[in-house]
Amino acid sequence: TPSLSILDQSAGRKHIDLTDIRDEDMAPFLLRKRWESEPHPYIFFNDDHVSMTFIGFHLVPNHQSLVDAIDPSTNRIIKKNIMTMELYKALQLQRVPFNIDFDRLPREEKIERLCNVLGNQWPLDPDETYELTTDNMLKMLAIHMRFRCGIPVIIMGETGCGKTRLIKYLCELRRGGVGTENMKLVKVHGGTSSDMIYNRVREAEALAFTNKQDYDIDSVLFFDEANTTEAVSSIKEILCDRTVKGEVLTPNCGLQIIAACNPYRKHTDEMIQRLESAGLGYRVQAKDTDEKLG
Repeated sequence: TPSLSILDQSAGRKHIDLTDIRDEDMAPFLLRKRWESEPHPYIFFNDDHVSMTFIGFHLVPNHQSLVDAIDPSTNRIIKKNIMTMELYKALQLQRVPFNIDFDRLPREEKIERLCNVLGNQWPLDPDETYELTTDNMLKMLAIHMRFRCGIPVIIMGETGCGKTRLIKYLCELRRGGVGTENMKLVKVHGGTSSDMIYNRVREAEALAFTNKQDYDIDSVLFFDEANTTEAVSSIKEILCDRTVKGEVLTPNCGLQIIAACNPYRKHTDEMIQRLESAGLGYRVQAKDTDEKLG
């Protein structure tokens, strides 16, 4: 990492004392949040244009004759006074399906509710061995929501935490039993070049166009471990700009793109010292270098 010091030899990393800094002052800079530490309340207007799906929050009356939205897993208030008691009772009389504990639902009903949001008229269980928890359902619905809104999807998680299997299950669920492939997996590594990435995009684009024309289903191109290649800028171009070498991807071809990355690890000073003492690191000081051109 380049040093902020303009000297040839930096004094090293400076420690910043955050003792007297208030949490509200730091809040605008804490952009990166963990999925597990935040609630995920969703209201989906289902593909049938009639029903809705409430998931990720419960409605609870408070002492002010109003209704709060709470996180059902922690009972923490997400938003106070979200609606009046009159509206709450009216929704109950109309049998609007909120305050449902999805973890207690039978597996068949979970899949049916997922398919209602995805627009799949024929609910099928593509993999009976996959554990369909509320958390997994929320993640799949969050990805689907970003597909709808055209927001780039990037998943971060440790190796082996289930990122690839989650995407595979979602794709098979969206396929609805149709006999075609609707997911292209690209296992990115240090030797992956920009040309290799662009070629796989063109292959996925052709597959997506065929699936859209013949079966009216979307296809997914999944870049696994996207941050392990030096050609990550090409993945950014495809994912965010929706272009390949400056050329726009075929519009309305049904191609959705997802990238997965592993979190970076920042070594402590103790670990850096251990690596250097083991001969796995080195440092060149300014006095040990020679002045030369080229």
